[in-house]
Amino acid sequence: MIRVERSPAFWRAVVDHPAVSHVTMGLPVDIEGMVAHESVTPLASEHGGFLFCRLDGLGRVFELHTMFLPEGRGREVSGAAKLAFARMFETGARVITTYEVEGWSAPPLSFGWRSVGGFEASAIGQVRTWVLTLDGWEASPARGRLH
Repeated sequence: MIRVERSPAFWRAVVDHPAVSHVTMGLPVDIEGMVAHESVTPLASEHGGFLFCRLDGLGRVFELHTMFLPEGRGREVSGAAKLAFARMFETGARVITTYEVEGWSAPPLSFGWRSVGGFEASAIGQVRTWVLTLDGWEASPARGRLH
C-alpha cells in the first residue's frame, strides 16, 4: 500500500492539484528535483503520499511534507501514514518534524505527534511546529493498530 515513488509525473499531478496548493502556499516547487534527491524518501499511496526530507547526516531526523488528492483523504491517508511512519522508524529515523499552517489540519495526536509551541509568523504564514519521536510513535494507539 506504500511504495517509494520517484516518478516526477506522479508527484507533479498531486502538487499541482488545486486542493493541494496550500502545501506550497502558491510558491513554485521543484518537485521533480525533490523526489529525485537522495536525501528525500518519497513514500506514495494511490492518491498522494509523504516526502520525508533528511535533515541530518545520520538519517535520524526528517522533515515531513504530506500531499494527498481529495480522493485519498481520510482512510487512505491514515493507513498510508501508519505504514510510512513504521517504515521510517524501522530504517533509522528517530525524530520526524512537520508544520501545521494555521487553518489547516494538525497531525493526529493518536500517532504520537506533539506540538512544540504555538503558532508563529513565518514566510508561509502562521505555523506551528510538530514533532513525532520514535518513543512517541511506539507508544501511540495508531502503531498499536498497525499489527
